[in-house]
Amino acid sequence: MATDEFERRLTKLEEGHDSLSNSLNQLNTTIALLNQTVKVMTENEAKRQQMMDRTFLFVVGAIVSSIVAWVVRGGLAG
Repeated sequence: MATDEFERRLTKLEEGHDSLSNSLNQLNTTIALLNQTVKVMTENEAKRQQMMDRTFLFVVGAIVSSIVAWVVRGGLAG
């Protein structure tokens, strides 16, 4: 009986180990996918921020250019 009990426990332990191994592999896959998603989101946010910065600089440049043109044309004296 002791041998049968030992074999049963060993089989149960092997099944538990396989289950834990599968769970660990699934978690590693999930973590890798999450890391990839975070990387893509970070790159998209950087692109969006760069576009906003360029737009802001364009608007500021246009305003400065308009002011300079106004001053060159005579400003308040004209």
